[in-house]
Amino acid sequence: MVDALTLTKRKKMDPRTMQLYYVLLALSLVMCIVSFWKLEVWDGGLALIIMALIIGTMKFDRHVIHIPPMILVFAVTGLILSTLGQIVGNEHSFFLAASYAFLGIILSLMGYVLAYVIVGKLPGEADEKAGLLSLEAFCFGVAIYSLATMVAFYCSTLDSMPNYREMFDNLLFVTVGSAIICLFFMLDRTTVFRHTVFNFLYVNSEALGIDVESERRKVLTIISGGETDHTEFKSTLRTNLETGEKDKRMEKAVLKTLVAFLNTDGGTLLIGVDDSGSITGIDESSFDSRDRMNLHMTHLISNQIGDEYNPYINFKVIPFDDDRAVMMVTCKKSPIPVFFKDGKNEIYYVRSGPSSVELTGSNMIKYIATNRQRLGGRKAPVPPPARAEDD
Repeated sequence: MVDALTLTKRKKMDPRTMQLYYVLLALSLVMCIVSFWKLEVWDGGLALIIMALIIGTMKFDRHVIHIPPMILVFAVTGLILSTLGQIVGNEHSFFLAASYAFLGIILSLMGYVLAYVIVGKLPGEADEKAGLLSLEAFCFGVAIYSLATMVAFYCSTLDSMPNYREMFDNLLFVTVGSAIICLFFMLDRTTVFRHTVFNFLYVNSEALGIDVESERRKVLTIISGGETDHTEFKSTLRTNLETGEKDKRMEKAVLKTLVAFLNTDGGTLLIGVDDSGSITGIDESSFDSRDRMNLHMTHLISNQIGDEYNPYINFKVIPFDDDRAVMMVTCKKSPIPVFFKDGKNEIYYVRSGPSSVELTGSNMIKYIATNRQRLGGRKAPVPPPARAEDD
């Protein structure tokens, strides 16, 4: 998915992330050697730039600026496709077409970053216009490539000048790539964008001049209203504050609240806030990095609620002073019933005042039947076996 008052202290990088960087660095080095061997100076120079970014991220991550691992994966993938296209040597090869489409995706992702920076807001604002942001990102991606092509064309000699058909074919592939990622943004912002654009913006918000104070004020406003049928506070994501150990019951308490919000009228869960409304900070120290914490939250939602409900759930980490942070999870009302997957059992929760309650048997059937309009004409799922709440 950086603080305006104080920068978040750098934590030791996750060993698996460091291993990923080493793999990406090795791949980039191989592509660099192959490109210069094939006398492809542009690809070789690009490989050197990507290698420098990877090395800089490994040494100075969060000290200067944070580049999410997924962005570097995208960059190296595009480089590999381009190099393979040069090796094949066919101007109409699949690899060259894919590399230019990938270039369009990367340029449009940069366009989204620029669009958010221009408006000075982080992703998730209530007045966010997805269509307008997508149009800006699409135009940015196509325009930047067109400008680069124009410069390369006029700087080329007569012998090395590309033909018009090749130029427009490449422009077409870039346009297709830009259009695909923009369409993806309109349909689903919970996968690719959470680990690329959104991650980059949240962590580097201060360096980019994005106002984080509005996010803090939003959290404080929610806290001032106390816990209601649309608001709940949790002190921790997975750490039992009494024992200091990881506890699955803490995760279950979080997930059942989200399921209850989805099944009722939506709501907001603040993780890192105790029952009295004091900001204690989410248990970020139990993770290797904030990226790992966000990834853990994503996996919890996918595995125990379901990927199909990702469009109705959005979460982001909002930094406060003293290295404290609050995870704000917002849920929209789901058009179909949602169940919490607890092993082989599936449990149905709804909101009742400031609490999440389990419904089973006839009570669940009556509730779903009463709210049948939320099903959008679809049949209600078979109710799970009744199960007593254990926490």
